[in-house]
Amino acid sequence: MTFLAAWWQSFWALIHESGLWLIVGFAMAGAVHALVPKSFLTRHLAGSGPWPILKASLLGIPLPLCSCSVIPVAASLRKDGASKGSAAAFAISTPQTGEESIPLTWALFGPFYAFTRPVIAIITAFTAGLLIELTNRKNPEPRTITIGEQKIEPTSCCQTHATPAPKACCHSAPAAAPTLAQRLRSAFRHGFVTMPMDLAPWLAIGFIAAAAVTAALPLGWIESNIGTGLAPMLLMLLVGIPLYICATSSTPLAFTLVAAGLSPGAALVLLLAGPATNVATITWALKDLGLRATAIYLAVIATVAVIAGLAFDAFFAQTIRLADTLGSHEHAALSLLFAIGSILFTMLLAWCLTMRIWDATVAGRACHIEPAPSKSCCSSHEKHAS
Repeated sequence: MTFLAAWWQSFWALIHESGLWLIVGFAMAGAVHALVPKSFLTRHLAGSGPWPILKASLLGIPLPLCSCSVIPVAASLRKDGASKGSAAAFAISTPQTGEESIPLTWALFGPFYAFTRPVIAIITAFTAGLLIELTNRKNPEPRTITIGEQKIEPTSCCQTHATPAPKACCHSAPAAAPTLAQRLRSAFRHGFVTMPMDLAPWLAIGFIAAAAVTAALPLGWIESNIGTGLAPMLLMLLVGIPLYICATSSTPLAFTLVAAGLSPGAALVLLLAGPATNVATITWALKDLGLRATAIYLAVIATVAVIAGLAFDAFFAQTIRLADTLGSHEHAALSLLFAIGSILFTMLLAWCLTMRIWDATVAGRACHIEPAPSKSCCSSHEKHAS
């Protein structure tokens, strides 16, 4: 069989095994987006101490954010009162796993491996956040006081030079709570438009690279040529930490590396350290958390990932159940369900890639139209009054 034929067979086998679970993951991501408002995160992650850090570690697990899209959310949480430890914990646990990657990991590696990823993500995030919080106590952050909707920092024990912002001259009624139909539309749009559009290039790259590895490397090649133990784990760290690796798209790549002889523990290092950070998140951490906190941030990610990888290889390697990527399932009904899922996912992926190419080429050449100047909310009232 030629390389191209082997690649094509491996590519479609991975799509067949993963498509249904990715569709399920996108639906779960949309539901979380519609049901978990940002105010919920702000309310629970504000303040210092171990409890907000633990909540940040737990709440980050189901949220559908990658290591780049988590940056503005973590930065916003810092501005809204979250401590450095809570922001760091949220920025670590959120991209390490999600609704798409957990069912996909279950499909390709088995349930225990899928359970291990979020558990280690929580441990990593909480450890990093707690250490950052403890080392930051020597230089505590200024306490904020909220007056109305204005947050101010006191300059002495009895007064502050800051004053609350004046209220607008026009009052608007508070926004009504979204209806069930609006929530469903928001969930569908986020789960099957926004998230796939963001992930489509990386998913395509992940499946293409995974199929190429499967076609190029025979079974056992990595074990024979790279070995086992600590060395391949350090190699996975070297690859994973600086580069952008999405939690979902890295899963099929890790699967093919294990099939080629990489130990499950070394693959776990890649799946933990790769999505957790990259150059962009390191830059944000330096800006918002500081040099010392960033060093702790990276050291904890690397250390916990390697310890988890070594422990998994030593005690739990036998729990790995690699999927049958030839797509043969025992029951015809289940096989049909996987086929439908792979077709739907392929159509969704193709549509998202087409739209991104369209936006980057055709739509990008459109003439720039200056927006009309916005009118004051009070202009109509002033006009009538005059």
